[in-house]
Order: sequence, then C-alpha cells, then structure tokens
Amino acid sequence: MATTLSLGFVDWKSRNGNVAAGSMDGATVQIAGRLGAAILDGSAPVFNSPAFTPSLSASDMIEIVGEPENKEFTVNFLGEMVQDPVFHLGSLGSTLTFPTGTQITRLSGDTGTSGGPRDFSVVGNQVIGRAFQPPPGEPTDSSGSVRLPGRFSSIKFNVKPNFVGGSMIDGVALQIGGTALPIPFTDWKSRNGNVAAGSLDDARVQIAGRLGAAILDGSAPVFNSPAFTPSLSASDMIEIVGEPENKEFTVNFLGEMVQDPVFHLGSLGSTLTFPTGTQITRLSGDTGTSGGPRDFSVVGNQVIGRAFQPPPGEPTDSSGSVRLPGRFSSIKFNVKPNFVGGSMIDGVALQIGGIRV
Repeated sequence: MATTLSLGFVDWKSRNGNVAAGSMDGATVQIAGRLGAAILDGSAPVFNSPAFTPSLSASDMIEIVGEPENKEFTVNFLGEMVQDPVFHLGSLGSTLTFPTGTQITRLSGDTGTSGGPRDFSVVGNQVIGRAFQPPPGEPTDSSGSVRLPGRFSSIKFNVKPNFVGGSMIDGVALQIGGTALPIPFTDWKSRNGNVAAGSLDDARVQIAGRLGAAILDGSAPVFNSPAFTPSLSASDMIEIVGEPENKEFTVNFLGEMVQDPVFHLGSLGSTLTFPTGTQITRLSGDTGTSGGPRDFSVVGNQVIGRAFQPPPGEPTDSSGSVRLPGRFSSIKFNVKPNFVGGSMIDGVALQIGGIRV
C-alpha cells in the first residue's frame, strides 16, 4: 500500500480535440480517443472518496467517452516507461477492455451484489462498471481504482457502455498514476565488420547489416537534441549504411524479449521499411512541410527521412525517434536512400532502447 500512496499522478496540461497531454513523475503522457470535459487546474474533487486508492482531495481530470461502437483509446508514455500504472475511474457505466493477457488488479471501488448498483469489478482483462441512477445527491454509476502490474510505454483499451437507452454515451472521469522509469539504451561493446554486439537492460543485442562508424565509449553527442525522445546527452552509436540495393538489417535480442523498442535515428536521408504489419509510433523528430527539409515521418510500416544539405553548422538530413509497440526477439528492416547523386550511400546514426521482459 505504501508504494501506491507514493504514486505520482498526471498533471494534465492541454486538451486539443481528442488528444490530451501532460506529465507524470517526469514522463510525458498523451491520451488519444474520444474525450469529453477536461479539468486542468487541479480542482476536480471527483477522486476524493474511499472508492479510490489513493483518494485525491483535488486533481486534474480527463473525461473519456464510451460509445456503443466500443471505441479505442491509447495512452502513450513518451520517453519513459511507467511501472504499475493506476487508473482512477469515476462514474463508470461501461466496460474497459484491455488487450488479451493484460493483468489487472482491483485496488478499491464501489461494492454491491454482483452486478448491482455501482458494483465495480475486474474480470480477466476487463474493468466493469454499472450504470446507476441514484437519488439526488448520490454518485452515479461505479467508481474505483485498478492497477496494471508491469512496465508500460503505451496502453490500449476500449470503452463500451453497459446500458441501453438514453444517449447511449458514457462519460467516465479518468486519472492515471504510476512511477516513471528511464528507458535503458544499448551499451554497444564491439563491432566486427558488419556485426555489432552489446547489451540492453541485461539482454544481449546484435545487429547485422552494412555498418559504418561505431562509437563504443558513450561519447556520441548525436542524440542530444529535442528531435529525440528521450534525448541522450552522450551515448554509444552504431552507424547503419543505406544503399540503393535496399539492404536488410537484423537486430537480435539473444535469448530475451524486448518490449516496445525505441529507435533513435540521426541524419536519416533514407527510408527504413519494416515487415508488413509492423506498428510504428513516431515519438518525436524534425518537422517541416510535407517532404520538406529534415521532415521526419512515419507512414505505415516505413520511417522516412529526408536528405538535406543545410548551411554550415546545421544538422544534415532528418533525425527522430520511433517506437515499435510489442515484444520482440528480433527485428528486421531495410534501408534505402531517398536521394540520387553523390555517393548514393547514406550513413545513419542508430541507437536502440527498450525494456527486457
């Protein structure tokens, strides 16, 4: 219980349409999905009751909106992992469904006979609230807190109302807590020809493909800019080399799985193509008009950089960070330059982060 009571909760700072953003324990947090009201000044009293663990006398609040279509929501922790996130859910007349296999611990909540007024329950990968119209002055629907044991960089869930009639829309008060953990990055230890090896969060890592320069002493400053999430003041670095032949690279986590790996890509004038169906989340990067100087973008299973020759002293090409949601024992991708002329060869600075699972 002491761990729970020491949690940081999100300081929600903005809500633009169906995206809200804030910070929690040093992590940048975003939620995307159909959103309703937002209280950003810390004055919401909705979580000030024994139904919540811990109760919050006043807090920020984001309203998520459940619809019969069972719409999806995504929470992203950008640049950090979050340990054992806690969801406070107020006035829940819906079912939240998390991905199959997600563990959920009920911390506290309204009680009643099974399925009765305001009964707040957890069944498998679902958090179930009950719609309830009480006498005036009493809380409506269910309220309670759950914890998702584990380390997360993103969380997806769906929300579907448990009632029929009326508007068929359910507004649910949400607040999120947890403890932020820095994402570890690879300690590259060797580079022999076109194979480099190192360790990531105690997992052994190898990358094979055409490699260029390697900085193994932690002194590379290339990832120390706002284009990278998180930025690294100094780090190891492996240079991957893009060629017109669209050569393949393979990253292997030997004997381990790595969750939600992050790729930092510096001076990218190429397209990285991952296998069909690979999900890629753009965390940060250079921006410009579409296809303009140093525009760093994600389209489907591709990460696209732009070759750019700037004035002296400015960065060349694109830089940015992407995340591959999921658990991986290996990752394959191809690299092909986006320019013609010159050497037709593109040297790209690479660093890889993630959590061993």
